[in-house]
Amino acid sequence: MNIRIGIPRALLYYNYVTLWKTFFTLLGAEVLISGYTNKLTLDLGRDMVVDEACLPVKIFFGHTAQLLEQKPDFLFVPRMVSVEKSAYICPKIIGLPDILEAGKKEMPALIKPTMNMVSTGNIDSFLREAGSCLTTDRRKISRAWKIARQEQNAEDRQALDKSRSTEIGAARTGSKLPMLLLGHRYNLYDDFLNLNIRKRLWQMGCDLWTPEQFSEESKEDTIKTLPKAIFWTFGKDILGTVRCFSRLPGPKGVVIISSFGCGIDSFIGNMAMRYLHKAGIPYLNITLDEHSGEAGLETRLEAFLDMIRWRRPFNEDHISSYGTPLGDPEGYAGIHGVYGYSATSYQ
Repeated sequence: MNIRIGIPRALLYYNYVTLWKTFFTLLGAEVLISGYTNKLTLDLGRDMVVDEACLPVKIFFGHTAQLLEQKPDFLFVPRMVSVEKSAYICPKIIGLPDILEAGKKEMPALIKPTMNMVSTGNIDSFLREAGSCLTTDRRKISRAWKIARQEQNAEDRQALDKSRSTEIGAARTGSKLPMLLLGHRYNLYDDFLNLNIRKRLWQMGCDLWTPEQFSEESKEDTIKTLPKAIFWTFGKDILGTVRCFSRLPGPKGVVIISSFGCGIDSFIGNMAMRYLHKAGIPYLNITLDEHSGEAGLETRLEAFLDMIRWRRPFNEDHISSYGTPLGDPEGYAGIHGVYGYSATSYQ
């Protein structure tokens, strides 16, 4: 009978699920993935952690609780300190194994290898600990990891292939408004957590862009000009994406998705907004928390998009009752200045 390893569908799942699932499957394990997030997920997670925990962490604990119903032999909860030599991961993600073990709910054994590229520069100990419950054959572990990385890289390249150069992007968007959805992947791709914002923007006529549509090299190049290095991996990704997206020609906008109580977002988001203000690119900052408000989100998205589409290339603050700037027979001619909304909470 295969060993059953559970992986919660939350947090770094959205970055590395192919890597982890392929690795354990090749070593002979049966990988269990929790279902999609729903209200029960949030309720369960909220009961397991302190109120001060951010919404994505509560969602993670909710998925963990739901995984227990499938009776896994192990839960895979790695201690991800850093994945590169020069930057760190979120502190709350680093402490997940400790928080789980300190909780009141009885847990199966945790597979909790530590990845810390800042201090060690290699992943040997991470791999040994990750695969130790399945095999002691180091060659088999290394071979499984190599194949798993190839699978993950192929998936990342597939996402990057959707990336468009400036010329191609301008040609493909057509009448659709280029809109960057900016934030951590666990906020962008959990449709319950973000109130299905991707579908809403698509239905409102937006050509959606996301961080993985820009290469890591291009994002790194754009932030090298900053006076001080960014030592958060997610922060570098967000700032690099904003700068890459700003190079697209023509009208465009940015919707920033952040979580209430997120320490990294509190200052990285502010840096992104200041850059957008300087670049003259409209932005909408959405802060997610546990309070539901779908109607409020819909209204603000509509107002934000109308603001971009109706704006003339010069400051004209009177708009016709039909939504077309006076004197502009085409209905839209460009953007002047920058307009930002912020401090709005949803979920």
